[in-house]
Amino acid sequence: MQGELYLLAGRYRLIERLGQGGAGTVWRAIDEILDRQVAVKQVRVPEEMSPREHAEFADRAIHEARSAGRLRDPGIVLVHDVVLEGGQPWIIMDLVTGRSLDKVIKDQGPLPPAFVAAIGLRVLSALEVAHAHGILHQDVKPGNILLDADGSAMLTDFGIAASMNGRGDRYGSAGSPGYMAPERLNEQPSGPSADLWSLGASLYTAVEGQAPFERALPAAVAAAVLLHEPPFPSRAGRELGGLLMAMLAKDPATRPTAAQVRQVLTRQTDPATAPRARRTPARRRWLLPAVLAAVVALGAGGWYATGALGERTKEPGRYATAPDPCRLLTDAQVAEVTDGAPRRSATRTGECQWAVSRRTGQDNRVIVRVWAERPTNELAGPQVAERRFASERSTRSAAEGTAMRQMYGALRDVSGIGDAAVVQNSFVFYMTSTDSGKADSTLLFRTSNLLGEVIWHREDVPVKAEGDEETAIAAARLVFAALAK
Repeated sequence: MQGELYLLAGRYRLIERLGQGGAGTVWRAIDEILDRQVAVKQVRVPEEMSPREHAEFADRAIHEARSAGRLRDPGIVLVHDVVLEGGQPWIIMDLVTGRSLDKVIKDQGPLPPAFVAAIGLRVLSALEVAHAHGILHQDVKPGNILLDADGSAMLTDFGIAASMNGRGDRYGSAGSPGYMAPERLNEQPSGPSADLWSLGASLYTAVEGQAPFERALPAAVAAAVLLHEPPFPSRAGRELGGLLMAMLAKDPATRPTAAQVRQVLTRQTDPATAPRARRTPARRRWLLPAVLAAVVALGAGGWYATGALGERTKEPGRYATAPDPCRLLTDAQVAEVTDGAPRRSATRTGECQWAVSRRTGQDNRVIVRVWAERPTNELAGPQVAERRFASERSTRSAAEGTAMRQMYGALRDVSGIGDAAVVQNSFVFYMTSTDSGKADSTLLFRTSNLLGEVIWHREDVPVKAEGDEETAIAAARLVFAALAK
């Protein structure tokens, strides 16, 4: 491992190690060409990778760091450069001298609600800019929020940021337990609302002095995120506390939008509208989770803090749980639509893959994913699924075009598969090639309260090759036929 005074890329002289975590090591360095101090993040590469997986990981990290480098906002720590050296990606960023929010909380305890709301507005602005560029941060937490001497907040560490069209992290769920949204812990598709969930957890920690799902062991933290509601943040006051509870809803469809979050945080920072800080009598605090969370309703969208309104009474939809995806296609069906010899494997909950060896020698895959949406107090299961589908459609459509080594085609509607279906082709160059890479044809569909995704993944595809969306469509029709039985 490189140490102090190492010269990176013939330009960046490492001076001292500033911190180290699961995602990598951060150094203070001197840019010897421009004679200025910078922060250098040495991205940790997961162990036990094949050479191809190592190359894919490095290529993805470089692409996403470059994407983050396009972001400009006062609340974003700027990314200046990214280099590959020693088989590792290195990200060059502004050196910010402020303290991290987690250290401020540790030293000072709970922070005033108005101050926390101001922090939230800065981080929210940074996230909105990133989301507008099709980028998810994926690791919003107090440790990645820096405070200047004047209290201004900045969001740093876009090192594990991902495209909204990304299909998750193949090499483990990047992020921090307790600040990862439930859908990310479940390895389900996530969008901007997952970053807002993490922001809500961070602000909760700042105003209460402890994390919403604090437990002794990481596994217990993850279980609490998935299964339990946090205590109502009594120090936050009624309106801010209600907002934080709503941001931490298990179901992404019921969380407030960025505009609604901004509306409440702005009121908290305005002296004319901010509530006075006051302590709730101890003998009455036990009432807060059950009573206040039940009555908070903000914005025209009508979102509500969930988990305290009693039994769900809305129509659940046809699917109480998602069916086993390995039972939705037979090996013979996969062989027929792909013209190859399939090998089936259940890779994770809600997903099944068929590795397909074709006569051309390519090692391709058919991937099927399904997940069922549950009703909320305000929406039936099919309505929740409809909203999720609309959100996915919007973000995938926005990705159309070419960015660095990745290309996305136009989204196309497909009839006859569920209540709605869309298909999209994508292509990613291999890191060492300018004429070949891997291609995906992805079909997303909705039926009742169930969402499904069928992917036809091809390796060693020439860049000028036509997309093969018909294979994904044919497989998806067979999946839907099995669901309709």
